[in-house]
Amino acid sequence: MATSTRNSATVRVDCETCQARLNGLCEGHAPEALRMIASHKSGDRQVKAGQDLFRLGEPCDAIYNLVDGWMFHYNLLPDGRRQIVDFALPGAVLGFHPARGQMMTYSAQALTDAVVCIIPHKALGPLSRLHPEIGMRLAWLMSRERSLSFAHLTSIGRQSARERVAHLILELFVRCRSRWPGHRIEEMHLPLTQEHIGDATGLTGVHVNRVLGDLRKDGILSFCYRRLTILDPDRLVDVAGIDPELLHAWIGQGAPAQSARAEAYEGVYRRSA
Repeated sequence: MATSTRNSATVRVDCETCQARLNGLCEGHAPEALRMIASHKSGDRQVKAGQDLFRLGEPCDAIYNLVDGWMFHYNLLPDGRRQIVDFALPGAVLGFHPARGQMMTYSAQALTDAVVCIIPHKALGPLSRLHPEIGMRLAWLMSRERSLSFAHLTSIGRQSARERVAHLILELFVRCRSRWPGHRIEEMHLPLTQEHIGDATGLTGVHVNRVLGDLRKDGILSFCYRRLTILDPDRLVDVAGIDPELLHAWIGQGAPAQSARAEAYEGVYRRSA
């Protein structure tokens, strides 16, 4: 059972090197706006792997910039079954709700050891009024999250087990590699277990294991001991049934640093030209 962050450690994040400046809330802002965001932070927190950042039913009193590590949103059914809604990578904003005083309708847990910086919900209004670009950036991040959620819903509702697993793995690979533009490697550490994949795709562990085995035998990908190797990117895109425009949404095309992120896109979807 996941533990709460009530006992999590307090840390100090260096705002000059924070991941949120690269592809998160603080990306593309003038120095004055960045200083304003820093002045409204209520602190930084370290969250251990397996620990909940927040839980269903808790008040929405802050947003959390994911500075380091991976997290995921999830819901638990009364019988204990878990549905992972999405995975959050560095730069993501978690816990946002447009209305103050509302309760969380889902939970968030650290997949790896993670670090977040905390901005109280009450500070968002003043920040957006003084620097409207901050509010627009937050809206863009929420729009990207919604696009990912729509894609997940479509995948779980209409795709086969093989397509669902391929879709999830391709998405995480593209999103992760886009953070290091120019890297052409087809291998990465993917901090998921088969249980995580099953909870995100609505499949049993046995079914996930069978699908991964088939994808390996077919020479498409290999996933072993949390090490992912993409053996045939083109075939993986075909199996996942991905439209090239959806890949653009995953890596944030149209946001700042568009040209850099385009490199990651081109490296995976080689036939898009």
